[in-house]
Amino acid sequence: MKFAFCLFKYFPYGGLQRDFLRIADECIKRGHEVHAFASEWDGAPPKHLKVTVLKGTGIFKITNHAQNQRFHRKLRTELENQQFDAVVGFNKMPDLDVYYGADFCYIGRSRYRHRPWYRILGRYRRSRDFEKAVFGRASKTVVLSLSEREKSVYQQFYFTDEERFHLLPPTLDNDRRPVDDRTRVRHTMRDKLTESGDDNLLLFIGSGFETKGLDRAITALANLPEQLRLQTRLAVIGEDKPGRKLRWLIRRLGLTSQVRFLGPRGDIPELLSAGDLLVHPAYQENTGTVLLEAIAAGLPVLTTDVCGYAKHITEARAGRVLASPFEQTLLDDALSEMLTSPEREAWAKNGLAYGKDPSLYRMPVTAVDLIENHCQTLRISNTTTVEPTEDQELYFRDDLMTTLGSKATFSKLMRMQGEIVREAHKRRTVRFETNGQSFFLKTHTGVGWPEIWKNLIYIRLPVLGANYEWHGIHHLRRLGIDTLSIAAYGTTEGAYDYARRQSFIVTDEITHAVSLEDFCAEWRNTPPSSPTEIRFKRWLIDELARIARTMHNSGANHRDFYLGHFLLQPGYESGALCPATSRLFIIDLHRMQLRRNTPFRWQVKDIAGLHYSSYGLNLTGNDRLRFIRAYRGHGLRQTLARERRFAAWWWRVLGKRPFLKNVESRARNLRRSEKRRGKDAQSMRHIGVAETRPQH
Repeated sequence: MKFAFCLFKYFPYGGLQRDFLRIADECIKRGHEVHAFASEWDGAPPKHLKVTVLKGTGIFKITNHAQNQRFHRKLRTELENQQFDAVVGFNKMPDLDVYYGADFCYIGRSRYRHRPWYRILGRYRRSRDFEKAVFGRASKTVVLSLSEREKSVYQQFYFTDEERFHLLPPTLDNDRRPVDDRTRVRHTMRDKLTESGDDNLLLFIGSGFETKGLDRAITALANLPEQLRLQTRLAVIGEDKPGRKLRWLIRRLGLTSQVRFLGPRGDIPELLSAGDLLVHPAYQENTGTVLLEAIAAGLPVLTTDVCGYAKHITEARAGRVLASPFEQTLLDDALSEMLTSPEREAWAKNGLAYGKDPSLYRMPVTAVDLIENHCQTLRISNTTTVEPTEDQELYFRDDLMTTLGSKATFSKLMRMQGEIVREAHKRRTVRFETNGQSFFLKTHTGVGWPEIWKNLIYIRLPVLGANYEWHGIHHLRRLGIDTLSIAAYGTTEGAYDYARRQSFIVTDEITHAVSLEDFCAEWRNTPPSSPTEIRFKRWLIDELARIARTMHNSGANHRDFYLGHFLLQPGYESGALCPATSRLFIIDLHRMQLRRNTPFRWQVKDIAGLHYSSYGLNLTGNDRLRFIRAYRGHGLRQTLARERRFAAWWWRVLGKRPFLKNVESRARNLRRSEKRRGKDAQSMRHIGVAETRPQH
């Protein structure tokens, strides 16, 4: 067979580029012909591989996205002039039969990291179009996926069919196997990289310092205890150059003599044998092959869970993985603990044993098998498929799709009948049962322009449909927060008339659960008094604080953060409430906002709403202090001292209250507002759809 392999830029030390060559080599071993196309090629091409460089010229070399677009135009001409059995892409672009999915979802990353105006820029639009050409519902491209986590992100934004994804095994290169004489090589390399044999040597390996979190690693080094910091060095390896911000950060933290940039290196196994710890606190990383290379070489790893291969660190018990959302203080503490931990030798042995698994080296073989199978499918398939309409986006979970049958369409779900739980302006919630299982259906039929303008006048974002809840549920689930489970979702997302946009979302009923507001209402008359009840109350307080802290640190805010929007599945042990078997769910995410960082005022509003809904529950001062300590993640004395410093500074200079006073003031305002209306807010006793408090 004859294959076209396409990628934008080739350089010798990139992980994607090495995978590209390994898969090409496997194809050639099997007798296939491989013709590689690239816009840039650094170094001499391999003799056994035919390479064509389609260079951009003139203004098209100014920006990467323009150069990529120019490359694709030339590539399309080449593909039309030659006959290929399959076009295999290693970057996202149109006209691919197979895509090797080593990159993370561009839309999923940029949607919340940048302001809305970023979406009108050429970089965003062209990158989105290239990504949609691979993952969009109208595409037939087969995706060789390297990460289950990133696969879910693509499906969240593009509704890509499950059958188009094929998960590849981990990718380890035989050239990166551990060195034979590890002790001798270790001493030799350490003499070159450290001033003293007793120094700790941290390694940071990766091209793309900003994405891989080098600034986080440098900050963690600076925050080590003084004696430990003076005995620690950081070696940075990768095909990238430190920008002005990084150089300034190193100088400001006084680490000029402790951080060395070694540039791209080919002796990675030797470097891995010399290190004491690999630090990889990435912002985004689809896989992170260097994590596998490190543990296979006996080097413990400290990384973040956004890396697709981070799970192997946990499975091998060869280091630490920090949970999302990232907190610098947790990285600082973990680095200090790992450098002084007696477990370092055990981590190294565990990693060496894990690296001997032969399945870690089978990726190229599996990838070529899938490419060959897809080519056979293309040859025998002569059927035509109906292209999906671009004005609707639909998702149905398999079990619900099977149960509903012909009713699993957008129009029929919008008209689905059942027990009406709530009916508001242009929004309806019904409960229905099918095949013995209960679901809740929320439909949005367009809020109308008057409602949109009213919200904009009050500087509020209008709720245009179920997309807020769709993205909010995915976001919280990736953070490990218990919330609703999506069974179906649909929207006329392509409609430009936002006032008439229609959408629905179907979620599973959370069974055997009670609203937290109802559960805690008993405390008004009979506060927890037994040791078991007090322990359970403290667990609830810690859980609420953990959810709020995790959500706010990740850039999310709820906007209706009241006790009535939590569902408790109480668990019992020996007839008594047990935290270990209980679960707390957060629901009603239809107004949730997602950003890169949660603004201060929205943090205040969420916590004030929770504080307001707890009035009258006989909570003690210690209960509130317990929540503050867990929410802030610091010692109580440190948190309150920080509040006092802010009080003296903000209140006198800017006329603003510090966080805790701001929360208390807003909670009181909510209560006064409730009294002015002359009635108490009532909660609705149903699962997954309650709206219990005034929306401010």
